[in-house]
Amino acid sequence: PEDSFEEMQKRSQEQGFAFDYLYDEPQAVARALEAERTPEVFVYDRERRLRYHGAIDDNRDEKAASQQYLRDALDALLAGDDPSLSETPPVGCTVKWR
Repeated sequence: PEDSFEEMQKRSQEQGFAFDYLYDEPQAVARALEAERTPEVFVYDRERRLRYHGAIDDNRDEKAASQQYLRDALDALLAGDDPSLSETPPVGCTVKWR
């Protein structure tokens, strides 16, 4: 229930998220990306090339994370560089397919 679309909208407002949130009810995007887990990150560059795929960081507890894979990949791309890692194993629950 805490992952429902309504709850995620509420959380987005409470946290002040400044990014879009995709509600993929038919799971078409997840299938096209061949997603396996949630969360699972896919970062594309301006040419729509996959530049990073995997986990957000190295620990489910963000306070205990020592490597921030997603942040590092985004920072590298914004600086015009290649991410030092292009893939890490995604962690989380498996996608529940309809």
